[in-house]
Amino acid sequence: MQRQSSYAHDEGKLYLVPTPIGNLEDITIRAKKILQKANYIAAEDTRTSGILLEKIGVHNHMLSFHKYNSKRRAPELVKMMQEGAVIAEISDAGMPVISDPGYVLVQECIKNDIPVVPLPGASAFTTALIASGFDAQPFTYYGFLPRKSSEQRPYFEQMEQAKATSIFYEAPHRLAKTLKQMATIFASDREVVAARELTKIHEEFVRGTVTELAAYFDQNAPRGEFVVLVSPNTAEKAQLSWPEIIAQVDQKVAEGQSKKTAIKEVAVANAVSKNELYDRYHQQ
Repeated sequence: MQRQSSYAHDEGKLYLVPTPIGNLEDITIRAKKILQKANYIAAEDTRTSGILLEKIGVHNHMLSFHKYNSKRRAPELVKMMQEGAVIAEISDAGMPVISDPGYVLVQECIKNDIPVVPLPGASAFTTALIASGFDAQPFTYYGFLPRKSSEQRPYFEQMEQAKATSIFYEAPHRLAKTLKQMATIFASDREVVAARELTKIHEEFVRGTVTELAAYFDQNAPRGEFVVLVSPNTAEKAQLSWPEIIAQVDQKVAEGQSKKTAIKEVAVANAVSKNELYDRYHQQ
């Protein structure tokens, strides 16, 4: 068990500071104050963050901290904080740790009893969620999905059954292909929202069924990174018998999946115990 007192002293700590996702007026007074007083600012991309910091009048020393150097750099930053430095970690835009390597640094700080102080602020997926029109409680956030269609499919099969709103990010050059893949898995009338340029002049929400959005973006080239939201599945699904569920595993194995993966996916899709399905499958 570990207890942390974030404000016991004003040195040797990590601040997680959110930055605007588009509109610079969304920077908070406190965020700007912390960035100004920090000894160092750990940034995902020092060039991108440098432009933002220049515009809000912050000129503190920046350190590069991204997914390719996070495991090596985190212990270095921890040592600096152990010696008394105050470090503010920021993402390219939005909340640190959300689709950002900040969690590596947070873990190292926790291991070494260094206070971690989170600031509230902007996040693209929560911004899109509250304007989507979907129920926000509960929701599941997936971040960026794998790029290959074969690797995306298990995620979409899980979302298809989910009673919660599902959210993920997608790049513009992959959006149309992703929506087409979704249209082969979801019911044609399943509601989807695609949001882009949030908080900016060209902010846009495209709402409709998965079939409608797949057709729309097939004809209209997407621009900008998207937040994609899938409505909860409100349909009552008839429970299959165990022989029918086991037949689904057999089908996936016949298609080339390993038994372990097939059992896991079928268990999720049918909301049954993976261990019980495993036992029943191997008892047949």
